[in-house]
Amino acid sequence: MNKDYGLKPLIWLVLFSTIAYAQTGKLNVGFDIDDTVLYSERAFVAAPKTENGKTDYAWINTNDKKYSLFIGPVVTLVDYLRAHGHAVYFITARPGPNGDSLAVFLTENLNFAVKVDSNLFFSPKKFENGFKYTTKHRVMQKLGIDLFYGDSDTDIIAAIKADVHPVRIVRSKASLDEYSGNYFGNTSDGNNAEAPFSRCELKIFHRAKIGMFGESIYPIMWEP
Repeated sequence: MNKDYGLKPLIWLVLFSTIAYAQTGKLNVGFDIDDTVLYSERAFVAAPKTENGKTDYAWINTNDKKYSLFIGPVVTLVDYLRAHGHAVYFITARPGPNGDSLAVFLTENLNFAVKVDSNLFFSPKKFENGFKYTTKHRVMQKLGIDLFYGDSDTDIIAAIKADVHPVRIVRSKASLDEYSGNYFGNTSDGNNAEAPFSRCELKIFHRAKIGMFGESIYPIMWEP
């Protein structure tokens, strides 16, 4: 029986290279904006109201540069993903007026070109029968997103609906105080079916690194 010991190492090298190549793929990674990439609570507080009494998102999109702060650990994550060849997209529930201003703000601080309808998408929620529903899953499906980072329940639900792996960014205490009503229910009033979780129970989720929808929880804690 002939044994070609000189050929076997080459075969193993080719086989290993093929396996390694097959296991290394480009990911399309999506990020929410508010309380995920930006701490924008100050912008929302300062924002004027429109004629119908709603938040003026056109003003917010223009004034992030004055009021909003970048969340450092998430910026580091974005840099890491891009350094390894993965594609990064931003999908926000903000309405789109003056969206180019937000794109410029992101571009100047993230050091790569961010453009509306290229890697920045505005996907406002819609009302049906008195309930507000996310529309981000439609954008995720269109872009072929593999992984989505967001802070809110609706971000996680959108990812699940799009068959995308959801990762929850942990909100700062300041954001929890301001927006507790959309984070595992209202964690300031954990005593009813719509808001069953208290702040203590929220900490249990954080320690477990698994949320109530089965999403992963990105292990960062930060303060603005």
